[in-house]
Amino acid sequence: MKRILKWSLAVVAVLVVTGFGAFLYFIPPFFLIAPEQFSKDIMAAPPPVGDIADPAERAIAERGLYIVRTTGCIGCHATNGPQGPDLTKYLAGGAVKFQTAHATYVSRNLTPDKETGLGKWTRAEIVTALVKGKRPDGRELAPIMPWRAFAHLSKSDANAIAAYLQSLPPVKNEVPGPFGPKEKVSVFVMDLVPAEVFNSLPPPPPPPAAK
Repeated sequence: MKRILKWSLAVVAVLVVTGFGAFLYFIPPFFLIAPEQFSKDIMAAPPPVGDIADPAERAIAERGLYIVRTTGCIGCHATNGPQGPDLTKYLAGGAVKFQTAHATYVSRNLTPDKETGLGKWTRAEIVTALVKGKRPDGRELAPIMPWRAFAHLSKSDANAIAAYLQSLPPVKNEVPGPFGPKEKVSVFVMDLVPAEVFNSLPPPPPPPAAK
């Protein structure tokens, strides 16, 4: 009986150690490093535009880099890595998924890859999508895309964003979706609900009392 108990405890110990190791491996890096360092990594992630030969075009793209960085495009259009966002695949999409009453949308690949990104879009088409919410085929962008906020951009700033997106290294990343209301979703989703629905939900349980 003692031998069985001893082996049982050993097995439990191994499982606990293995589980804790897996937890440390799979949690995103922003739980492992200071928030200040994570913020620095995010701000340093945008690829530079120094390789653009034309000084005028480089200046336009530099302005676009600044806007893309400060408006936080990477917050939605990141790509998941094994331990959080893979910042080497800048704006390649797929990390964030939003569910609405109409569909489930996955953040798109904004790099100039011709098969999975914006490589076949002209600069004017990218600008139109930014400020008018219209794709080249005439369809409207997903409602989660804040194009109405970008509609107030000046023409030069909208053009600068498009110039920077076209200067990015192309990343082949096929993003799934969007998924219709009756389709099975194959990705992790954040649910978006109208205010009246949210307000009708029961309140969350109170936090446990401090001991």
